[in-house]
Amino acid sequence: MPSDGNKHGGHRDRLRERFIRDGLDGFEEHNILELLLFYTIPQKDTNELAHALLERFGSLEGVFCADVEQLMQVEGVGEHTALFLTLFEELSKEYKEDRRQNEVIIGMRNIAEFAVRKLTFSPIECLIVLFIDNKQCMLNWHYLQEGTVSADELDIRTIIRMVMGTNTTRVLLARNYCKGRGILHRADLCIANQVSDALRNIGVSLFDYIVVGKNNTVATLNGNADFEFKKVTRYSKVGDPE
Repeated sequence: MPSDGNKHGGHRDRLRERFIRDGLDGFEEHNILELLLFYTIPQKDTNELAHALLERFGSLEGVFCADVEQLMQVEGVGEHTALFLTLFEELSKEYKEDRRQNEVIIGMRNIAEFAVRKLTFSPIECLIVLFIDNKQCMLNWHYLQEGTVSADELDIRTIIRMVMGTNTTRVLLARNYCKGRGILHRADLCIANQVSDALRNIGVSLFDYIVVGKNNTVATLNGNADFEFKKVTRYSKVGDPE
């Protein structure tokens, strides 16, 4: 007797063997979803549920982006299955982030885009510092402050310590305002001046200071990081902070 005990008996084994042999090559969306559902719904046909989920949310992406409550509105989806499905969107973000952490970024525009990308979806305000050599290669980057960013609490010694002993010739600072537009405030000018003065003493320059705000707004102090980031719809080059 087939292990599934229904008209789709043996289907699970065939689908697993196909994946082991060919990966997801040739799989349709419902096949992929079926395969995933095997691991939360044992000994039961998942074909109809896969189709129901795709009909409700339109695509695999729609299924993975749905929240637990939305998924549980589909008949046959319990909390365990819903939680399992929501993992994939979060895991995908973490995987992409990890890949980005290890990628070699070359070119000032690409480095500036990396900084904006890093801050655009940050849930908290923070200040990051990026270290660049004379070949326009990003050597490293670091979270300098999290939460309220102020010149009084700026840890310049950490920047200097990370620069020393490396090939850093330029530094890029970037911070975000989660609730405000991407404009330069006086506090930003103070931070930029402090860092610039400290770096000048060791022969390193402050390339630019970028502010990322809500509604895809970006500002730059020096205008050196003048670029078009594809997710930024409004760009402002600001010489004097507001």
